[in-house]
Amino acid sequence: MERMSIFLFKLTIALMILNFFSVSASEDQHALDAIRAQITVDPSGLLSKNWTPNASICTWTGVSCGSRIKTQRVIALDLSDMGLVGRIPPQIGSLSFLTSLDLSNNSFHGQIPPEMMQLRHLERVYMGHNNLTGTLSPLFLDKMPSLKSLNLSYNSLNGNIPEEIGNLSELQDLVLNNNQFSGLVPQTLFNQSSIRRIQLSFNSFSGTLPDDMCDQLVKLRLFFISGNKFTGPIPSSINKCRQLRYLSMSTNNFNGSIPREIGNLTLLKELFLGENDLQGMILSPTHRIVFKLTNNLFWENSYILYELTHIPTNMLTIKKPSHQVESHS
Repeated sequence: MERMSIFLFKLTIALMILNFFSVSASEDQHALDAIRAQITVDPSGLLSKNWTPNASICTWTGVSCGSRIKTQRVIALDLSDMGLVGRIPPQIGSLSFLTSLDLSNNSFHGQIPPEMMQLRHLERVYMGHNNLTGTLSPLFLDKMPSLKSLNLSYNSLNGNIPEEIGNLSELQDLVLNNNQFSGLVPQTLFNQSSIRRIQLSFNSFSGTLPDDMCDQLVKLRLFFISGNKFTGPIPSSINKCRQLRYLSMSTNNFNGSIPREIGNLTLLKELFLGENDLQGMILSPTHRIVFKLTNNLFWENSYILYELTHIPTNMLTIKKPSHQVESHS
């Protein structure tokens, strides 16, 4: 009798678990159906032809599910480069196991639905090159503790970067260039020891850079803030960002002398400083002059990319490349 009771108890638990995952999988399908319903233009017809109720959602184009049978939940959604036009529906917040979302290079418009803050497992969000509007909600940042990469570049987002950006303790890549963001960059962003890439170019950010901006940015490899309204001097402590490979600060209102400490960034490959009000020179660690800067001119006052490379004597040299376009966007 006791064995039978234990068996029935375990059977009940198993049935409850199966029912839970069945209901959850159904929620995933409802969320995907809602996304498809909001698509007004699907040039290739992939969604209309492939996203059908006759097939498992795990076989739908752009949909990836977990590998375990009992957790056949949607973990990744990749609809990038499909030429889709539409809105992101609030039901996207029901994809509760989602870790990666890629909607880049389409024409999604409207605001980022606040329901996305329910996606607590999200690690990667790529929604660049769309027509998204509105602001970056503090809740959107505060409720995603696992977020590692956030790319919202080439949209029409506005407002400021919320201080809650500092709550993303695992953030590695922040790409917000070519939007309409404005205001001060919060100090909390510079406290992110995990971050490797910050791209804020071509917005309307203003204010000065903190003197201690590199104290915590020990892994920073790329720092692009060109085309904004930053003022004041370039912090001399920038040499503490020792992993920097790419530094772009051109077309702002920086003034004063170029910190000689930039010459100590021995891993630096590309540098933009033109279109400011800077003067001075950059020295290599061996005190060799890499280049001089006067009257805010870098060769004919043009927007020039400089490549800094090492030669066998460990002296930094400079060469003028054939192209004049900022890369890594």
